[in-house]
Amino acid sequence: MEQQLIEMEKKPNMLAFKTAVAYAVYFLVLIFLFKFLGINTNDPNLSMAEKIVSSALTYVPFILAVTYVQYTHRLELGGYITFGRAFSAGFKVAAYTGLFVAFMLIIYYKLLDTKAFDDVMNVAIDAAGDDENQVKGVEMMRPYMVFFIAFSAAVAYTFFGLVISLIGASVLKRAKPLDEY
Repeated sequence: MEQQLIEMEKKPNMLAFKTAVAYAVYFLVLIFLFKFLGINTNDPNLSMAEKIVSSALTYVPFILAVTYVQYTHRLELGGYITFGRAFSAGFKVAAYTGLFVAFMLIIYYKLLDTKAFDDVMNVAIDAAGDDENQVKGVEMMRPYMVFFIAFSAAVAYTFFGLVISLIGASVLKRAKPLDEY
């Protein structure tokens, strides 16, 4: 009964929200850091080492953010958490992060660095090659491409966070022993 009261009082929403905002700000800073270092993550000729480093710097902190919220919420609940509760806490981080990263990407490409958006479009046109229909399609998508990129990032972070939340919940779940009820 006591555990149920604690679970009703303690919600991971605000912690998940703050963690997602912090990660989204980190993501924006990381974009500028890559730009400062001359690493263009949209370049198809990016070296394998740069791909590994950029992926690690992007996704490892995200994984840590999801598991941090799950673990912290478990501590708030007295050290015990169900699988469903841990999954829910982690998935909230993933959903919020997807939303905030999408918002940051729109701000970045529309306001902070419009030249970066032109570079993305040039890479897409180069990838289309000599096929006039593909080039025409890329040009037709230009006004909507920022939103497509943002939506794709939101879906990718949410889906990746779903997987991380499932794994984290299965590792962090801890049932309260029967003799403590």
